[in-house]
Amino acid sequence: MALSVRKVETARAGRFTDGRGLMLVVKPSGARSWVLRYQLNGRRRDMGLGPYPEITLAAARERALVARRQIVERVDPLNAPAALSISFRRAAADLIASGLAQRQACRPMDVDTAKLC
Repeated sequence: MALSVRKVETARAGRFTDGRGLMLVVKPSGARSWVLRYQLNGRRRDMGLGPYPEITLAAARERALVARRQIVERVDPLNAPAALSISFRRAAADLIASGLAQRQACRPMDVDTAKLC
């Protein structure tokens, strides 16, 4: 059965499913968080989607939908951000290779006395 906003706000400690793997986990302290449970390559995984109320029910459903689309494409959503990240060293090398840094350094300060680099 799908969760309602009211149920999310008033739920006692436990796990409450919204359907298709999306769960609200309520700890005894009252802290609430969203978890997406999925299976990929024969392994069951639990992916944290964020805490409630920072992540609303609608936002959790949207995040779960994005993750499920990745799962359909056989991409593990827990590993996908690491594949998309870029190191500072790589970003600097790309910037230098593009020549943008040199063009920025050659920008004239005074238009009247400007020379081309």
